[in-house]
Amino acid sequence: MTTRRQGTVSLDAFSAEDRAAGSITDQIANHLRKAIRSGRLRPGDLLPSSRELAREMGAARGTVVAVFEILSAEELLTPKPGVGVFVSQSVEQISSDDNRVVDEIVTSPAVVPEPATDSMSRAWIDFRPCRPSVLEFPRNTWKKCMSDASVKAPGPDYGDPQGIRDLRVVLSDFCRRSRGLNATPEQVFVSMGITHAVSLLARLYLQPGSKVIMEDPGYPLVRQLFESAEAEIIYCPVDSDGLVVDALPSNASDVSFVYVTPSHQFPLGGRLSSRRRRKLVQWAMDNGVIVLEDDYDGEFRYDVPPLPPLASLPNQCVIYLGTFSKTLFPDIRLGYVIASADVVQAMTRYRTIHEYGQDTTSQLALSQFVGSGHLEKHIRRMSKLYKKKRMAVQSVLRELSIPGSLTGLESGLHAVLALDSKHDAEKLSVAAASKGFLVPPVSRYQHSVRNVVNGLVVGYAAPDLTQIAEGLGCLAGLMRCGK
Repeated sequence: MTTRRQGTVSLDAFSAEDRAAGSITDQIANHLRKAIRSGRLRPGDLLPSSRELAREMGAARGTVVAVFEILSAEELLTPKPGVGVFVSQSVEQISSDDNRVVDEIVTSPAVVPEPATDSMSRAWIDFRPCRPSVLEFPRNTWKKCMSDASVKAPGPDYGDPQGIRDLRVVLSDFCRRSRGLNATPEQVFVSMGITHAVSLLARLYLQPGSKVIMEDPGYPLVRQLFESAEAEIIYCPVDSDGLVVDALPSNASDVSFVYVTPSHQFPLGGRLSSRRRRKLVQWAMDNGVIVLEDDYDGEFRYDVPPLPPLASLPNQCVIYLGTFSKTLFPDIRLGYVIASADVVQAMTRYRTIHEYGQDTTSQLALSQFVGSGHLEKHIRRMSKLYKKKRMAVQSVLRELSIPGSLTGLESGLHAVLALDSKHDAEKLSVAAASKGFLVPPVSRYQHSVRNVVNGLVVGYAAPDLTQIAEGLGCLAGLMRCGK
């Protein structure tokens, strides 16, 4: 038998009307009667035992038993021997605002814009970017890591706001091996992902009117973070080699940040060339600008040599941002920042004031997962799978004679299908969505209304090979129909 939660009745809630009802028996009966009629106690709710209720209300147990008998006779309560006393299922309740949360408040909160995130709607095929395949995730290995972590946690205190040292140690070692970044554990800050890290840095550095340079097209949610800090955003164009460094202002002493995605420009997919990397770092050093290097999916490269992160070049200006949302799964909500010790200390203190600590169990699990080599093994396995899916996209496009060219294939989890003037990417995206097939246009991520890139973003990591073929087949059909 399923039992409902135990109802709670407090003597403190006695009203003047209850107390004027006469004897203590009448007071308790009147109090419970109103709680049932108003809906504070609902049909099926289990009441505390007569002994517990008597102790709570400061009455004799016999008094409460008498109350139960009175309300049972009124068909408000239903005693079930050996189980307890329940609110009757047949009770007719009246509406009452006494205990309801108000729908309005005296002063409305500040207006918050609609988040610039991709919709969470379900689709039979979903080509939205930044969505890893999770079917191949080693769930049993992760379960073991979580189980081991739960033995060590929880502790009597909040977690280290910088991130537990075990995880920072293995992350510094992982970044040295995989990225060529030589950072001490004191230079590592464990975040809840890249947007969380950018949010903390924006609060530390930006004031209303501060200037920030962003790629265009670029990541819209980070743009909103800067806008919420009342920063002035300067947009810089990108091409097949990433950010056009020559388009940066020559005098940028009043600029606080330049936010870039050099490993796989979001969303066009270009890799910032070696020459531009050196030139960008030098420009930032000359102007005293902090470079926020977002390496959101740089673990995955195909048929191209790795390029060194900006943070690995000689500099005093780069803050490196990494995440596990693409390598593992988005819900893990863990990422990391590599920066100078003073930046990490400031972020830690800010988090201590505004967030206090963070989850320790998942950090311990991730520490074991990374430290035991499971992360790098998983990345190797997924790289082979994504390479196969990337080749499938190319093959299907050729077989179906879909006009357009693919760019951004060298790395990451998505590519861009650049279209000719005969096909409008925005109209194709709308038509595809009407058939339950999601494929966003590049314009979704572009700020400028001029020189809009006529292309579709094809996230190929999450769909399986059959879905890739079916989705592109649907797209080919729409193009033939002149959508």
